[in-house]
Formats: sequence, structure tokens, C-alpha cells
Amino acid sequence: MFEGKELTLLAEMTFAAPVDETVVEALKTLVAATRQEPGCIEYAAHVHAADPKRVVFYERWTDQNALDVHCAAPALTAFRVGMGHLLADAPALSFWTRLG
Repeated sequence: MFEGKELTLLAEMTFAAPVDETVVEALKTLVAATRQEPGCIEYAAHVHAADPKRVVFYERWTDQNALDVHCAAPALTAFRVGMGHLLADAPALSFWTRLG
């Protein structure tokens, strides 16, 4: 569906407890590593202003292949292993294509 097109992904995570400094540092590490990946146009994590249990990633990728490579990248795998047990639920993913 997104083959050959720039892809935007919103990935929302809800943690069981408000994010603490350990989670923030893990997020920063993930963001820094991901920004170096081929095909990454933009990658940022945001903590919800009113609900510090919620984190959303705003991601832009050159194409589906770049996102697929990211999904298997060591930095994302390490984040999942290290922080996944702190999540209240599975991440909610929504995929978007840019107009114009």
C-alpha cells in the first residue's frame, strides 16, 4: 500500500506508570540511534502534556522498506526488551501518507 511512498507513522505507547528518568533516557537513546538509520527523515518522541504515562512517536520514513529495516534495528529491539515490560498495553500504530 505504501510501496515507494514517503510514510508517516504515529506510534502511541501507554506506560503503566508516568515515565521516569530511566524511560526518558531510553527514549533519548532510541531517538538518537534511529535518526542515524537509512531512510529516516524525522523521528521524535513526545510525552503527553496532561498524561505523563503516554508517549507518542512522530516518524517519517522515505518508504516502507526503511520502516521495515527500522522495525528490526538493534536500537528498537533493545528498547522493546528493556522497556516493553513497563507498557500498559501494546503500542497503537497509525500510518499516514503526506499530501502534496
